[in-house]
Amino acid sequence: MFKVFTCVVDQHNHELVLVATVICLIATFTAFFAFLYALEERSRRALFVGVAALASGLGVWSTHFVAMLAYEPGIPISYDVPLTLLSVVVAVVMCGIGWTIALSERREMAVLGGAVIGAGVAAMHYIGMSAVRVSAEMAWDDNLILVSVVLGVALTASAVSIFRRNPQVFPLKAGLLFSLAVCSTHFIGMSAVTLYPHAVVRTAAHAIDNEYLAVIVTAAALVIMAMGLGMALFDRRLSGERLEQARERASLAEEVVRGAAEREKLLAELSHQADITAAALDNMAQGLVMYDADNRLVIYNRRYLDLYDCPEGLLKLGSTFIEIRDAVKAHLGVAEAAVAETARPGDADWLAEREVVLPNGRIIKYVRRNLPGGGWVATHEDVTETRRTTRQIAYLAAHDTLTGLPNRTTFAAHLEAYAKAEQPFGLFSIDLDRFKEVNDTLGHAVGDELLRVTAARLRESSGKHDIVARLGGDEFAVISGGMADSDAAAAVAERIVERLSQPFVFEGHTVVVGASVGICLSADNGCEADELLKMSDLALYCAKDERRGTYRFFEPGMDSRLTERRQMETDLREAIAEGQFEIYYQPLLDMTKGTISSFEALVRWHHPRRGLIPPADFIGLAEDNGLIVPIGEWVMRQACQDAAKWPDDIGVAVNVSPAQLKRGDLIAMTMNALGAAGLEPHRLELEITEAVLLQDESGVRSTLDGLAALGVRIAMDDFGTGYSSLSYLRSFPFNKIKIDRTFVAELGGASDSLSIVQATIQLSQKLGLQITAEGVESQEQLNILCAEGCSIIQGYHVSRPVPLGEVARLLDHYNSGSGQPRAAVG
Repeated sequence: MFKVFTCVVDQHNHELVLVATVICLIATFTAFFAFLYALEERSRRALFVGVAALASGLGVWSTHFVAMLAYEPGIPISYDVPLTLLSVVVAVVMCGIGWTIALSERREMAVLGGAVIGAGVAAMHYIGMSAVRVSAEMAWDDNLILVSVVLGVALTASAVSIFRRNPQVFPLKAGLLFSLAVCSTHFIGMSAVTLYPHAVVRTAAHAIDNEYLAVIVTAAALVIMAMGLGMALFDRRLSGERLEQARERASLAEEVVRGAAEREKLLAELSHQADITAAALDNMAQGLVMYDADNRLVIYNRRYLDLYDCPEGLLKLGSTFIEIRDAVKAHLGVAEAAVAETARPGDADWLAEREVVLPNGRIIKYVRRNLPGGGWVATHEDVTETRRTTRQIAYLAAHDTLTGLPNRTTFAAHLEAYAKAEQPFGLFSIDLDRFKEVNDTLGHAVGDELLRVTAARLRESSGKHDIVARLGGDEFAVISGGMADSDAAAAVAERIVERLSQPFVFEGHTVVVGASVGICLSADNGCEADELLKMSDLALYCAKDERRGTYRFFEPGMDSRLTERRQMETDLREAIAEGQFEIYYQPLLDMTKGTISSFEALVRWHHPRRGLIPPADFIGLAEDNGLIVPIGEWVMRQACQDAAKWPDDIGVAVNVSPAQLKRGDLIAMTMNALGAAGLEPHRLELEITEAVLLQDESGVRSTLDGLAALGVRIAMDDFGTGYSSLSYLRSFPFNKIKIDRTFVAELGGASDSLSIVQATIQLSQKLGLQITAEGVESQEQLNILCAEGCSIIQGYHVSRPVPLGEVARLLDHYNSGSGQPRAAVG
């Protein structure tokens, strides 16, 4: 074995050895595929046996001579032409004989056929070796010759036998064994010869050298590859024919199942084959019954019994239709086959179809057809799931999957129908005010639940026959029929706004979003459905633009206001880029000392065309489109820089929007502003509204605790106008409460505002919090607040907001000891 290994490794060109192996594999698999078709295609057996003989014979011959080209004994080699030709003839003929024997009906003959092929391989090898002409003496090792022949014959016989036993499986194992047989015969045979060179180079007559032999071998390899390609194309064509035959059979089967005529033919044929009929009928997906011309039962199947839960023995062959019908009715309590009573015996093509709903909810599709020779046949099919799926698809196409409300397409169809009916109706466009903040802060799961609850509240707030729909996102719409009165429409809108403004509680989170409503009455704006929807949307935009949480009726000119709003949004972006903002400061007067303790920073916009714009005209827009974040950041930085130049005992208050808290970087932004200005943290006060606290209590609490740890003061702005204020005072690190201006404005009247102010002041005193009253505009209000113990006041009675340049004048006026609260200053 070591001699064989040395022969292959040391005396052969490895690249050509690899080429010989590849040629051997291609030829082997081509031969096996040809042999497979010879087994299957009896009419063309001789052709395929010839292809197998050529492929294997030429493959073995090509493998041998490519390996001979790879042989490098160190002396020139040539080949005797007649013997070389004889070797290829022997290989092809003996392979043909072997494949023919292997085709025998007796599969064990495959061993003999394979042995003949193996013998042909050995004969080809040694004839080919005898064709070698070299200037050397060739000494042979008889033992290795015997091993090469025996091993080659055994492996080839095994390969053909394995494939013959299971020809439908891809011949991987058989092909590898066959290739191993060829390679073993060649390389063991090569190692059996030893060359003893002559001193003089001899030239043989009728010899060819390696170059010519390479051309011949290449041609043989190309022939093998061509045969392999031909077999592949033939296999593809044959596969296509088989696929086409399979398709034709499937088409025929489908036609048999669908066509009533084919079912009749099948039933007629099966009536003569009782066993086949029973098996076929019992495996049908449909229930089947057949009656003769006298309306007597001829055939039924088990599926029919299963569909109607009929026990064995309920149906008897020969029973009349009336007897069968009454038996089934008694069993089910329904007239399962009542449609059959309307048959017209004289009409052979008469067809009846209906669906029956059984007491258990199952839906049976019943199809009956008269037979040409008299009698009739009926099929019964369970279509329960089909109908349920159809209804589900139709429902999903018309409804919003999240809320179950009609979707935009269905709503448009309803609106079109209402518009064409020419009856008065009201159209309401509804949008949640702070839905995006909830979605971004608490996640989409809470956002989805909020939309579901919103849908439920809208149903509660609308009339029984109103159309409530979700148009997408947080947009909803309502059509209320018979509404021509604006007062009635306003009542519906108020109910919707009030209901959607109530807090939502999800997983420990209390969320307040509110809603805005746009209204369009068809009686006032009689036009197409699309125009009515556009009008209600314009009214909605105006409602959101004004102050949210309200409703507006459509009015002519709203579209121009919407255009103006869009223009203002564009101008606002330019204002941020160009620095068109200025801070005005309104003082907070400490009544215990009679001096100004701090200023509240209030932003103003110097518009290049419209002049000075107050916050009420652009802050809401900035909050809607997210521009409030860069504006708020600039206000904080500028306010800290301005305050750093004031006396050390004067602080500055800055309002914080929900969007700034939602970003999560308020602490870092505050630290940057204080550090850049060199302002002590205790001189900065951040004012937070209750609406901010409702968005994400845990996140807000963490942020406020961090700010308090820095030394920044926290004030609750607009106290008393939101929800759960007392619990917030206990849960959050507030230093101050600011009484909302709405309570201060009514102090001199007969309202309950004084009681609320008194209770708030007493509460703050007990909690150790400062108390500030906003919106103080008269001496009477000031006197009442001082009498109740309010320590800090803010409002026009002290001073209007002033530019930075007038802050020094106010400090000089009040903190010099000569100033007293009086009518508005500046």
